[in-house]
Amino acid sequence: MTQILAAYSETGGATKTTTAVSLAAEAARAGLKTLLIDLDPRGAATKWLGLEPVDAGLHVGAILADEEPLGWAADLAVPTPWHPRLSFIPSAREVSLREKESADHSETRLRLALTDVDFDAVFIDCPNRQGGPLTLNALTAATDLIIAAKADEDGLDGIDGAVTTLARYRRASVARGLPEEGLVQLRGIVIGDFPDTIITRDARRAIDVLREHYRDHLLTPLIPHRQIVKEARSAGDYFGGYEPAGALVAGLYAEIAERVLDHYPNKETR
Repeated sequence: MTQILAAYSETGGATKTTTAVSLAAEAARAGLKTLLIDLDPRGAATKWLGLEPVDAGLHVGAILADEEPLGWAADLAVPTPWHPRLSFIPSAREVSLREKESADHSETRLRLALTDVDFDAVFIDCPNRQGGPLTLNALTAATDLIIAAKADEDGLDGIDGAVTTLARYRRASVARGLPEEGLVQLRGIVIGDFPDTIITRDARRAIDVLREHYRDHLLTPLIPHRQIVKEARSAGDYFGGYEPAGALVAGLYAEIAERVLDHYPNKETR
């Protein structure tokens, strides 16, 4: 069974895209056939990888606009230059038009598109919306939710909002008669861009709050701030190949990937 993980936060600048992209890259480097989907109209992951859809208009919005996009994800996925086992479905600004979608069962379209796909793992980079059709598509498609955050007040707000949205989605799904065991579940909280050199008072407080309220879901290691991540992103590269700082951060994301993926290989095949 394909494991589908959605990276989510309800605040901007939470390292959500970095988390989704890095976990997908590390899954591929570890030997898993991996698909990364950019569901955010801002297209941060799309800009980072610098990839175009297979044909004009055939980005993730094409899936969301069709009533029955059964298995489309495999057709719309494009190869990436980062790794032969990593494929990608880009986004576009017009995907924001899908936020006005009100057709019955429109929240199931991404899940339909992922039906019987030949991938070991799928990562979805979600928009930082408080619900809405895009978020509902991600939650309906996903088996697991990864919340990304920075260790600060905005990060805590984003986590609380994401947890609230997940709980409401699960309650509504159960009320519609769906089995609770088949619904998306919170797999963990990833803290990125952590100021490990000089830990601020704000960061210390945030980690204390997380340990108090989300101890069972706080994933370690914390991902430290390194300038090479931003520089590699600006260059359209994955920072994992940049020694030593980039490789260090990539290795920490690999540890997170091993914790959240059910079938992470025992031996890396990089």
